[in-house]
Amino acid sequence: MAANRLVLAIDNSIDHLLLALAGERGLIDERGISESRSPSQILPEAVGDILRSHGHTIRDLTGLVVTLGPGSFTGIRVALSFCKGIHASTGVPLMGVPTLDALAFALADREGSYLCPLVDAKKSEVFLSLYHVAGGVLTRLSAYTAMKPGDVPHVLKAPCVCFGTGVRLCEENLSALEGVTILHDDFDHIRGQVLVDDRLPLAGDGGPASLKPVYGRRSEAEIKFNVTID
Repeated sequence: MAANRLVLAIDNSIDHLLLALAGERGLIDERGISESRSPSQILPEAVGDILRSHGHTIRDLTGLVVTLGPGSFTGIRVALSFCKGIHASTGVPLMGVPTLDALAFALADREGSYLCPLVDAKKSEVFLSLYHVAGGVLTRLSAYTAMKPGDVPHVLKAPCVCFGTGVRLCEENLSALEGVTILHDDFDHIRGQVLVDDRLPLAGDGGPASLKPVYGRRSEAEIKFNVTID
């Protein structure tokens, strides 16, 4: 890792805000924050707190990482906009990673397995994508999409590991499938250690403007007003 490295990673795409701060020796601090206040109120305060507690300010950062979704529409947009604001004011490099990619990366040591992270998408649906680990390389095999729990078995390949906040919605449909392993709790959310791992494939080489939310389906506003929101 580079000397003087100080990376702030933010996930606001699932059920709570996750902040991770890493230095040249790895993870320094990780905080999961759940509050009733809106993400736009929580985020600036929480970022200031984690930096100050370790004697740093925004201007000390050498890198930013943010999850892009799919997940909470509002959470994704708030976190991405916040990070783009930091980049605009400080010039700190900003990179992004799809939420499902980050979830799958935590199990990238499952050689020969298919991985299917499932995120509760509300409205009785889950967000998912299918991955495969071969030769130590994690490869995404399908698009980021939303579907009903009953359709999930049709996209799986064995041996497959299913995990994430959407597992409980799908458990009835998955539990009897041969070659499918279901993991609970430990892999429901993204880990700070994953987001600051140098090996995690990141997007953003085209600059922060190239980073777009990954929604997985159309938002309520897009459906209601028949528009497309970037």
